[in-house]
Amino acid sequence: MPSDGQGGNYLVYCGRVLPTTRDRSSTRSSTRSSLTPWLGLATSLAAAFMQLLDATIVNVALPSIAVDLGAGVSAQLLMVSVYVLAFACSLITAARLGDLWGRRAVFLTALSVFVVASLLCGLAQSATMLIVCRGLQGLAAGSMSAQTFAIISGLFPKSRHPRVFGIYGATIGLATVSGPLIGGLLIEWNLFDWGWRLIFFVNIPIGIAALIVGYFHLSDAKADAVRTLDLVGALLSSLALFLLIFPLAEGRARGWPTPLVVMIAASVPIAVAFVLYEYRLGKRGGDPVLRLELFRDRAFAVGAALAFVFFGTLTSLIFTISLTLQFGFGFSPLRAGVMTLPWAVGMGVAAVLSSAVYRLLGNRVLIVGMVVFAGSLLTLSTILGRVGTDPSWLSLAGPLLIGGAGLGLFVAPLQTAILASVRPQHAGSVSGLLPTVQQVGSSIGLALIGVVFFSLVAGNAPAAVQGERENYVATLEAAGLNAGIRDIAEKTFVDCATSQLESGSPMTVAPECSSKGSAAAASGPAQVAVTAAYASTRSAAGEAFLQAQRSVLTIISVIALAIALASLGLPKVNTLVMEDQKTL
Repeated sequence: MPSDGQGGNYLVYCGRVLPTTRDRSSTRSSTRSSLTPWLGLATSLAAAFMQLLDATIVNVALPSIAVDLGAGVSAQLLMVSVYVLAFACSLITAARLGDLWGRRAVFLTALSVFVVASLLCGLAQSATMLIVCRGLQGLAAGSMSAQTFAIISGLFPKSRHPRVFGIYGATIGLATVSGPLIGGLLIEWNLFDWGWRLIFFVNIPIGIAALIVGYFHLSDAKADAVRTLDLVGALLSSLALFLLIFPLAEGRARGWPTPLVVMIAASVPIAVAFVLYEYRLGKRGGDPVLRLELFRDRAFAVGAALAFVFFGTLTSLIFTISLTLQFGFGFSPLRAGVMTLPWAVGMGVAAVLSSAVYRLLGNRVLIVGMVVFAGSLLTLSTILGRVGTDPSWLSLAGPLLIGGAGLGLFVAPLQTAILASVRPQHAGSVSGLLPTVQQVGSSIGLALIGVVFFSLVAGNAPAAVQGERENYVATLEAAGLNAGIRDIAEKTFVDCATSQLESGSPMTVAPECSSKGSAAAASGPAQVAVTAAYASTRSAAGEAFLQAQRSVLTIISVIALAIALASLGLPKVNTLVMEDQKTL
């Protein structure tokens, strides 16, 4: 048998030299090892998609959950906020646990818990059980997310980071904007008559597949140096995040009671105490859970600030658009999701192409993305002003597609811009810090834009109701109601519609107006008046939400342009990426 002189044996077959079994095994091993980073990335992406999707998908199912489990408004709010709260509060501590115990071990354990929690959420027989299981889901999601950056960074060299973090950025962007569409589809399909439970059960096969792939293809990396768990820092950071995020998630719907305001105020000194403690611990040569020296790097500091503002803006925009389409325009969850489909398509395509654009423009691609995004929002506002409260899919598809492309050109390269100058020994700290920045940004942005949006709805309510008043009276006249009944019905409509739209929850009919409607329904003419009042209130709500949404689109376009301007603070070229490319 011929040999290559280096221990490799070959067979000659039909004039071709083929490796023997041992060499073919070596070839398969090499192929398998070359696929390992990408399979590890696929596991991380599947987990990231589920984590972020579950933060928004529940919103679509809340009406069904409320009816099935008898959940009140407070319980419904907790079903959403407890997940975000547990997610955010676990991130920094979980990142350190990954340093201590191994990122693969913590990731796979958290993924297993997430799958079990999803099953328990789907099986929940009471609102309390669902809230508790959502909290468990959030803790598991945060613990997974806290390992992601470090895992991906370890799987690929710096030269590959623009591409792989572009894919990661596209995934988190798509997960964020796809919640309404996927939730609407699952509820509409109602497979096996599971109803809302399907939004949780769908995580199980995806999670199990990710567990299997991750078990074989994730490396169990730990920090190079011996690390310790900074218990004081972990407790202070978790407490500060809890005191900040819980009131922001619950405050608007609860009318900002004093205890929630006090919690926000208390979060500030505790956050300051956390930073001071971490600084002093680091100066003493200790092992702080947060490496403050990261912020001395301009690229990281500016990038983290951009991520904070961007994710707060994006989450808020999705929230207001979802409310406008469903509660303002009266669209079903599925139709609302389909309306935003071009957004997701544009983001996905642009994110795939963003690595090529990044090679040409460097970090300046972030400016291009935000300018395109801002322009699309202004165009969308103009079109909405023209088409009104019943827009067709085609009328909005163009600006949404372009806006999604702008988002894809920004969110995909953003991760690379932030992480480009981070040293490997700080990967664990960054894995906890960046998702925390994004979550806190989303919570604060949602609270602020939520206040602004509902204030705008309230401000537009009187004009919208007055604009519908004439149509309402004409409907009553056509129905043959006498002048006395018309006058009473007209005043009731104006008072109730205005009161509802000016309230903190304009999607809900005030109890006194609901009872008036029920009582009046006993007689024929009054029934006509009530039915017409509901229809006219819906029309007035559509107009109020429309004008509020147009104002929000303008505000967010200005924020997007400010983000583009701030992106100039980043170096045009990420030096560590370029240095790594030169060594290859």
